[in-house]
Amino acid sequence: MRDQTRNPAPDGLDEVLSPDWLSAALSPRFPGVEVASTTVTETLQTMATKVRFDVEYANATVEAPPALCVKSYFGVGQRYRATAGLGETKFYRELASTLSVRVPLCLYTGIDSDTGNALIVMEDLVASGHTFLTALSPYTVEQAAATLDQLAQLHARYWGDESLASFSWLRPKLTSITSYITPEVLQEHLDGSRAEGLPDAVRRADRLNRAVLRVVERSANDVACLVHGDAHAGNLYETPDGLPGLVDWQVIQRSSWALDVSYHIGAVLDPELRAVAERDLLAHYLDRLAAYGVKPPSWDEAWFNYRTALVYGYYMWAVSRLVDPPVITEFVTRLGTAVAQHGTLDLLGT
Repeated sequence: MRDQTRNPAPDGLDEVLSPDWLSAALSPRFPGVEVASTTVTETLQTMATKVRFDVEYANATVEAPPALCVKSYFGVGQRYRATAGLGETKFYRELASTLSVRVPLCLYTGIDSDTGNALIVMEDLVASGHTFLTALSPYTVEQAAATLDQLAQLHARYWGDESLASFSWLRPKLTSITSYITPEVLQEHLDGSRAEGLPDAVRRADRLNRAVLRVVERSANDVACLVHGDAHAGNLYETPDGLPGLVDWQVIQRSSWALDVSYHIGAVLDPELRAVAERDLLAHYLDRLAAYGVKPPSWDEAWFNYRTALVYGYYMWAVSRLVDPPVITEFVTRLGTAVAQHGTLDLLGT
């Protein structure tokens, strides 16, 4: 086996779960730890691989958790590692400890500069009584309000903080995505079943592309903060007390608060419920920002930014490929309906 310092993020699961490698990975946090064996309890495969496993320690007095979870990008292309794995791993390494929001306890992060692979070892939340939601889990207005409180905490921590600009990996994501998704591919997606039932006006790739670029411009002029970027129900968990926490920081970025708020409300609620509750939810978010020490934008500014930022989530799911089709269709429908009802493309002058 390669020396731990030269192999911080192995490309094979067997090596990660080996007692030698895992002992070395955990030792900075738990000095003297010796892993005797590991037993896989669940494997979840999407773009990333998430493996839950039990750990038996040779030294019974060690305080390391008996159940862990490793997340990595074993065997996937370099582009996905660079855009998803590296950003999330750097989040846990450099920023997670500075936040008060609920996130999994991260015990180890590794990045292999040779392969581009990134790796995170976390406490297994399921084993400690937490519940992970699915992308299409039913979501109530009360749950959305609780998650917006977490997002307000996240945004308030670095609200207008210029230090975020020093983290090059926090660049806004829309610009890079539009650079490799051609209008022809986008139009093909919008012509397909994922956008079936939406008005023709929001199924035009040329308009949607222009609208996205306008959002990029507007976000660059807005107060910047730390943005999760993908806060749908499948990237949330609940504590044993039913409180929300955030996972899957793959598209974390430095951008406008409105991206998170519009995306979350538009993605987790059915369109009918969202239309009834969105004003109150936005007002709740603004109140929570103030509670965390930030002077929130005025209502008129916030309402306009909320409605225009809806195009972010709609575009992200319109171009999505590596997710189950029913999930893509549901989110395109929910967010596309919100874009149509609010006249978002017209508001953006496209």
